[in-house]
Amino acid sequence: MAFKFTIQRKLLLASATLLIIPWIGYQYIQEMQNYLQKGMEDSLLEKVKLIAASLHERPTLFRNQNGKVHNTLQPITTTQHLYVRPLKSRIKLDGINDDWAGFKSKTLSYDKNNDLLKNNNADLQYKMQLGSKKHSLYVFFQVTDDITVFRKRNSLHIDQSDHLVIAMQNRKGEYVRYILTARKPGWVSAYRINPDNSNAPEIRIKGNWLTTSSGYNIEIRIPTYLIGEKLSFAFADVDDRQTRKIKSIIATSGIDSLQQLGTIVVPSVQVEKLLAQVKQKNSRIWVVNSYFHVVGLTDQLVNEQAGYPEAVNQPEQVQRSIISGLMHLLYQQFMKQPSNIFIDDLSSASQLNTPEVVSALNGKAMTAWRSTPDNRVSILTATHPVYSDGKVIGAVAIEQTSNNILLLQNQAMEILINLSILTFLIAFIVLLAVAIRLSARIRKLRDEAENSISQDGKVTGHISNSNSNDEIGDLSRSTSDMLERLGQYNRYLESMASKLAHELRTPITVVRSSIENMEHTNKEDKTVYLQRASEGINRLNNILTRMSEASRLEQTLQTEDTEVFALNELVQGCVEGYQQARAEQGYIFKTDTNQPVTIKGSPDLVAQMLDKLVSNANDFSDTGTDIIILLKTDANNAIVRVINTGKPLQHEMQNNLFDSMVSLRTRKTEQPHLGLGLHIVRLIAEFHHGKVKAYNMDNNQVCFEVSIPLYS
Repeated sequence: MAFKFTIQRKLLLASATLLIIPWIGYQYIQEMQNYLQKGMEDSLLEKVKLIAASLHERPTLFRNQNGKVHNTLQPITTTQHLYVRPLKSRIKLDGINDDWAGFKSKTLSYDKNNDLLKNNNADLQYKMQLGSKKHSLYVFFQVTDDITVFRKRNSLHIDQSDHLVIAMQNRKGEYVRYILTARKPGWVSAYRINPDNSNAPEIRIKGNWLTTSSGYNIEIRIPTYLIGEKLSFAFADVDDRQTRKIKSIIATSGIDSLQQLGTIVVPSVQVEKLLAQVKQKNSRIWVVNSYFHVVGLTDQLVNEQAGYPEAVNQPEQVQRSIISGLMHLLYQQFMKQPSNIFIDDLSSASQLNTPEVVSALNGKAMTAWRSTPDNRVSILTATHPVYSDGKVIGAVAIEQTSNNILLLQNQAMEILINLSILTFLIAFIVLLAVAIRLSARIRKLRDEAENSISQDGKVTGHISNSNSNDEIGDLSRSTSDMLERLGQYNRYLESMASKLAHELRTPITVVRSSIENMEHTNKEDKTVYLQRASEGINRLNNILTRMSEASRLEQTLQTEDTEVFALNELVQGCVEGYQQARAEQGYIFKTDTNQPVTIKGSPDLVAQMLDKLVSNANDFSDTGTDIIILLKTDANNAIVRVINTGKPLQHEMQNNLFDSMVSLRTRKTEQPHLGLGLHIVRLIAEFHHGKVKAYNMDNNQVCFEVSIPLYS
């Protein structure tokens, strides 16, 4: 069977070209993304390996102020740890936080959950920012307090008003404590609390107290040489000016003993110089000790100086055309853009205990991706252990954002969209040309169809057969064949007048001659002529009855009830009836099954259909031959075949035998035949959802076959 290149396949093939570029482009972008991510991971891992190598066998970088090396991996406790970021700008002690704009993301907050007195009604809360600059530690506190109580002017007590407690371990490892209090807003100095609870001024710790609408701000400076490895801050809140009883103490950590203090790391000059040599743009480097405490850190990933989201710094763009520029602006509206502004959840972290850092401190380098809380960018982290004497004393971590990958993806996506649009335009032109060609062919077929039939319904022309192997070609050939059959049918109808005249002439002549003869005969002889006239009238009635038989059957089929019955029993009973009615004709019934062959339908209609088939076989069967009625089944259908031996069917008429008023009889019979019997057979078969066909067999046999679905 030849392959048909149909219209549907042509259009499908043409449309499929539209999917090639987007699909290939999508695969390319996916592969590019995976390739870039893998390349970025490998590159970052090599960088962190080199940085870690520069820290190997340099344990002094991981020593605390007491000279001890953290070389034992211990779990992180809840004790507060602070890593002091270096300040890039000069800080003015004025109580105003405009100097701290670049440290906004590093703000730490404390409230009643940090109250050492466990007072659920504590209302004081504060935010803290701290950084280092030229051997000094700067701290900015923004305190929210509904009632501010200052120190009495002549009072010697420094702890009976709102005050700040600074508890630390000094360079000698001793526990010391300082209190900052004020009689009024302005400059304040610290007092050192001695072991005997006496106090002495500490002029090296300076600060400024500024009253605000919601409370007060305190900005202080502490020389770093005073600070050891532990430091805690606490605000004591006094609301009652009479009793001056402390209501709550909101602290960064415990302040009553050296063990309760939080740890602090001020970046050493050595670590800062080393990281300054290896740091890269758009990356951040962490150095942590074995306690997960940050001991070194480079620039942040977030551009904190900007007050609005901005696209990542892109390389110089080639001059764009107006259309290209407009398209680029359009793409930016729906494609995710690289950004330097995002929520960095580690911006203020002083201890790093992510899985990749844990892996590095366990001696295994690792890379991992994470999304920022706002899902604006993804961050890749690569970690590597730092060794000394064969032991892990710390780890190095490098972070980079996915901005560069996203930028390349967007550029690739723009190219993909542009190519897709170009492909769509080309495909549209191709499909338009195909549609124009198809329309022209269809219009030609329409014109030929209109011109082939005259106004009075006569077939006057023909439709040319197309050589095209698609649906329109099939339609033109089918229409041409249909027109040829319609012409044959019209010629048959035109000859129907002569057929009816032939059939009606004889009975009319019999009736007329009988009436005329009765006028000239005696009364006794009129009986013969009356009988002949009655026979002629009956013949006329039979002709009219057969002409209306098909239309009555169509009306009957619309209301006929159906039932489930055994077809083999019905056929066998009908064959036995034929054998009794016409003993001179041989009828043979055959079947290939002994099981009941059940169908759903009308037994009377099936019997009528079989009568028509057998009657047709009787008329065309050669004398002395048997008529075979065969019943068989296949997987889904019951098949009835009526086979007779006689003149073969004409090939061109095999498909028209079951049309209305088609007859091939050439000899005269006792009953009139108007070509409706086989048409009735087709109507009954279609009522039972079956099919009927006629074909020639070997040995001059002709078979009429009816297939009806089995009932299951």
